[in-house]
Amino acid sequence: MMEIQKFFHDPDPLKNRELFGLLGEYGLSQRVRGALGGPVTSEPGRRWFIMTEGRDREVVAFASLRFRRASTQLLHLYALKEGCDVPLLEYCLSAAGEAGTRRLITTDFGDKKDLYLCRGFRIVRRLGRFVRLEKEFAHEGA
Repeated sequence: MMEIQKFFHDPDPLKNRELFGLLGEYGLSQRVRGALGGPVTSEPGRRWFIMTEGRDREVVAFASLRFRRASTQLLHLYALKEGCDVPLLEYCLSAAGEAGTRRLITTDFGDKKDLYLCRGFRIVRRLGRFVRLEKEFAHEGA
């Protein structure tokens, strides 16, 4: 059974043990770094979503959201099991929308653009092998 666990990167390192216990090995992996096009990083305030499977809570996908005043960034969307990025991306979209995000921005490899385009993102810039994508959210009273 798949489960999405939610974490807040707390300024107090002692409160981040479970988050970084789950992410640790992947944050240091050259394979993950290559698949993402850069290192996995975080800072206090970031929201993390980690999809796990089974009783042992095997990590199958992860992503994070960085909330800013003008926009939110989707960072580090990575699936260790094929197809697990789709439900995690959709979960992140819901979380961003519920938080009142007006614009969600992400950068990913160009060959992954369809994952985003079919969910309402548009390409705003090409950056070599990467594309920057944005999704606008409509909110009542906006």
